Amino acid sequence: MAPQIPETQWAQVAEKTGGPLQYKQIPVQKPGPDEVLINIKYSGVCHTDLHALNGDWPLATKLPLVGGHEGAGVVVAKGDLVNDIEIGDHAGVKWINGTCLACDFCQQSDEPLCAQALLSGYTVDGSFQQYCIAKAAHIARLHKDIPLDAVAPVLCAGITVYKGLKESGARPGQTVAIVGAGGGLGSLAQQYARAMGLRVIAIDTGAEKRKMCLEQLGAESFVDFATSQNVVKDVQAQTEDGLGPHAVLLVAVNEKPFQQAAEPLEPLS
Repeated sequence: MAPQIPETQWAQVAEKTGGPLQYKQIPVQKPGPDEVLINIKYSGVCHTDLHALNGDWPLATKLPLVGGHEGAGVVVAKGDLVNDIEIGDHAGVKWINGTCLACDFCQQSDEPLCAQALLSGYTVDGSFQQYCIAKAAHIARLHKDIPLDAVAPVLCAGITVYKGLKESGARPGQTVAIVGAGGGLGSLAQQYARAMGLRVIAIDTGAEKRKMCLEQLGAESFVDFATSQNVVKDVQAQTEDGLGPHAVLLVAVNEKPFQQAAEPLEPLS
């Protein structure tokens, strides 16, 4: 039996750049031929949502705008061309809401570089609403045994660090240094790295984050950038050969770590 879909819904809406957000009722959209409608149960909040609200980036947002790109919920309607997902299935709304699927970038699995990419919570309305539209080709298919509240942040933060680790080329048994290891992105990165068989040098600051990285997330060593006299040398010293890690994953927000990121790396043979 098809679920009852209301005509209106509650959403957090930015009517103009810079806000304020308004919690108000808006119409529920109907999915196009290649789209699905997802009843959002949980949504994460990303710092990108603040950038979108404040107009910090050169790419203009749609207005009015419903933010959010970490939405997890249940498919309640779909277009006529969608035949690989069913009503009642669990699905996630990610940053990439849809792409052309035909350009060179899409054909090489670089969809974020597609010139026609639709961005959830930026160029199209996102997950800060009860019912959200997304292209069927780009939704995350979620097993029903996955808790929707737990998986929502993985749809952005998790994907971000997982892709970084994959593209680093680091192999099982090799070492990766994670800058900002004690934050939201960094804590997810450590879990992915260990699951991929990588050894982790955590770089962050403070006793609380040291304890979390070493005792809870399984990092092999911790370098406190605030107390270290030479972060690069201290990171290199944590590797067996003293030449440094095979890769550095940088999720910090300051400029200096970007300048230092390549310095501790093991030289290429």
